[in-house]
Amino acid sequence: MQSLNRKIRETQSYSQRQRKQKEGPVVKMCSKVFVIIVVAALSLIAVLLGLNTVTSRQKQFQWNMNRKDVASLPQLDRERIHQRAERLAKALTIQTISWERDVFETEALLQLHQHLKNSFPLLHSSPSIEVNVINGYSLLYKIRGSNDDKAENVLPPYMLAAHLDVVPVANGTWKVAEPFEGRIIDGVIYGRGALDDKSSVMGILEAVEFLIENNYTFQRTFYIGFGHDEEVSGFEGAGHIAKHFKSTGVDHLDFVLDEGYFVLEDLVEGVDELVSVIGVTEKGFATLELNVEMSPGHSSIPPKETAIGVLAKAVSALETNPHPSMFGNGPEMDFFSYISPSANIGHSVIFSNLWLLSPLLSEILARNPVTDAIQRTTTAVTIIQGGYKVRLPGSASATVNHRIHPADSLDQVIEHNRRVINDPRVHIKVVDYYPPTPISPYGQDVSPFNLIASSVKQIYPSSVIAPACLPANTDLRRYVELSDHLYRITPTVLTPVTRGGIHGDDEQITVEHYHNFIRFYVALMLNADQPVGGHSASRHHREL
Repeated sequence: MQSLNRKIRETQSYSQRQRKQKEGPVVKMCSKVFVIIVVAALSLIAVLLGLNTVTSRQKQFQWNMNRKDVASLPQLDRERIHQRAERLAKALTIQTISWERDVFETEALLQLHQHLKNSFPLLHSSPSIEVNVINGYSLLYKIRGSNDDKAENVLPPYMLAAHLDVVPVANGTWKVAEPFEGRIIDGVIYGRGALDDKSSVMGILEAVEFLIENNYTFQRTFYIGFGHDEEVSGFEGAGHIAKHFKSTGVDHLDFVLDEGYFVLEDLVEGVDELVSVIGVTEKGFATLELNVEMSPGHSSIPPKETAIGVLAKAVSALETNPHPSMFGNGPEMDFFSYISPSANIGHSVIFSNLWLLSPLLSEILARNPVTDAIQRTTTAVTIIQGGYKVRLPGSASATVNHRIHPADSLDQVIEHNRRVINDPRVHIKVVDYYPPTPISPYGQDVSPFNLIASSVKQIYPSSVIAPACLPANTDLRRYVELSDHLYRITPTVLTPVTRGGIHGDDEQITVEHYHNFIRFYVALMLNADQPVGGHSASRHHREL
């Protein structure tokens, strides 16, 4: 029997050796084929990455739309550069603070009105300019162009927007000058509103005054709208300006340009040039209240969980579980495509090949809160309340502010919150909500966008134009029914040093940058009067 078993084992072993000898070449051949396929695929990807990078770096954007050479247009003189800076500085001394909705400094707003009249006498006395005070404190200027009475081939009017109010200041925290002192020190203008947004108010009117002074006749009708409560809602200011348009039969504006992004220094790693970012949409916002109701009691016999403890876990869950990335569903992908030709070679490879590398770029953006805000709905816990003495509180609440990405919605935001909190004891209530604005068309063949971009390039010729979503909110949300072309840029250089002054301490703008600020508006007004072809509104994004 043992002999028989041994023979059976020997036979099986021989059969296995024979099978392996037959299978060996097949396995080796399959392995070689697999390696060849992988190498070929990687080679193809490498070739595509290289071709896309080369093509991207050769791409040239033409931001001109046949505009006249800027040298042939009236040039803002430098002789009175300090006089213009002094007028801005004076405006900064007027404390037009908006404290909260419907609570603002009305007397200060009227003082600012008077300062504008005193500063720009030609504008306020021109027979072709109509000035309306809207809802008591906002201002709407109508500059009537010479083509206004022509029935054919006249572009609709546009509007330049800004706001008169400023945010409050913290006492004793400004280091260089007092917030409402309006001082100019070593060529720098300090004061609340220097960047947000009295420089826009004064800069726009300086441009109009300069052109009137030089006997320029505006060809195209346009408006200038200054709201008085942008910092707290815009309902009473820009909201009423929009109603005024409707009531006077103006139901369409070619475009509206408001504050927004800046000409930014050191914005993107790998890009040495200034980046002139034009906001083509802005995030929505939602203010939510989280509330927990539990039985109050004596602190000497505490339960395992209190209302404050349950709320704390909910807040922690929101902060540690951000909303999903929406990269590629808004203008952020085009932003990188636009700056890719100006990036160094390593970054250009990434920016030019987002069809493959967008997950990698999204992960890189997520490492920095500033860049992460570009690609997702953000969460900020701003107020928390619970308990008032040494006893167990019966309730606790927190206020949460979300800035909602254009591809997101309120329902999705609330659903995400409920899922990550995962506690039915935490009740979510919507306190305030405004949706993201629609994405305005952008690109070389979109006339209003090209008009703004070409005007920026005339003042900052080496800067790179790029579209983006503005994470903050502006008065443009009140004008969505008046135009499909809503754009956002504050046309001055913002550096890492001056960036913190917006709503912060030592807000400032240099005299030179303010001079270029005014030059931009002069260029824009002149360019808007030039006839252009291809007035298109069809291209939104992913045009590259």
